Amino acid sequence: MANKVSKYFLGETTPMGFKTSFDEQIRSKNFYTYILKGGPGTGKSSLMKKIALEFSDIDDLDLYNCSSDPNSLDAVVLKGAKVAVVDGTSPHVFDANYPGVCQSIVNLGECWDKEKLQNYKTEIKQITDENATWHSRCKRYITAFASLNSDIYSIAKASINFEKLNGFIERISKKYLPKNNTGTGKLSFKKLSALTKNGYATMPIDFYDNIFVLNDAYFAGSDYFLQEFSDIAISRGYSVIASECALFSDSIYEHILIPELKLAFVSSNYINNLQIENSSKINFLRFYDKEKIVSKKNRLDFSKKAAIELKNEAISSLTNAKKIHDNLENYYINAINFDKINDITNMLISEISARY
Repeated sequence: MANKVSKYFLGETTPMGFKTSFDEQIRSKNFYTYILKGGPGTGKSSLMKKIALEFSDIDDLDLYNCSSDPNSLDAVVLKGAKVAVVDGTSPHVFDANYPGVCQSIVNLGECWDKEKLQNYKTEIKQITDENATWHSRCKRYITAFASLNSDIYSIAKASINFEKLNGFIERISKKYLPKNNTGTGKLSFKKLSALTKNGYATMPIDFYDNIFVLNDAYFAGSDYFLQEFSDIAISRGYSVIASECALFSDSIYEHILIPELKLAFVSSNYINNLQIENSSKINFLRFYDKEKIVSKKNRLDFSKKAAIELKNEAISSLTNAKKIHDNLENYYINAINFDKINDITNMLISEISARY
């Protein structure tokens, strides 16, 4: 049987800045984490891709992509070896909790030719500041976007028919969550979806046998369902992976995965426009009081229309930031000693191999 590769995003820009749950992985005392430090163009993503390729035939992997640049890898977790390698530079700054025992800092900045960089210090500072400006602009759009989403959510929450929804949760839990005798399950957080320069993207989950798509234009019903279903699953002995959407004033549940049962529940709305083949569709409009929704229709329609415009502006800002970041990388790539990078990569591969 082929080894499994699961894909996530390391994090994303939110109204509170960059948010990630990968600290949870780094804090795990059962894993050893290599934290890569170094600026743009130091080969962090390429190094992790080589490690992933080296061990993909013998291990199950979790790959974490960058939301700003989905083609770039921000972390790789080798489950069998109990090893993680992660980019620990801004905006996802990580440090060692137990240096040398559970984590190591790998400084790729040692591979720079500093004299070459000094020759372009004016250009580098200018481009770095311009990149930061576009990311700040993106954050402002996302903050406004989140405010409108939260307004929609609050209206919807007040309109939920909880008796009907709770009855549905009870029935579907009885059908898909048999009692597991292994004890209480665990809850972990990983990002399946994120706002990227290519739009709002969701990682594939096609290796799950049962996938339910919760069609919910108003967020609140699906969030309530996912949280309640997660609690029931955990109480019955199943571990749950929850993916939150942080594009609200407060994060809400967007998707949940139960790997042991190969069971997935994912929400679909105007933010993610998610469509998955060979999935079961659940229309969440039936769990709202229609009269209450209709009475707020003008406000809901306005908020949705404005939110979509703000989302598009945030995506445009990320696109511009990525273009500028590419220019910045060129200066660093020309100043990197790739032989040293390769030596570090081979050293890490050798150390990881010894863990099998």
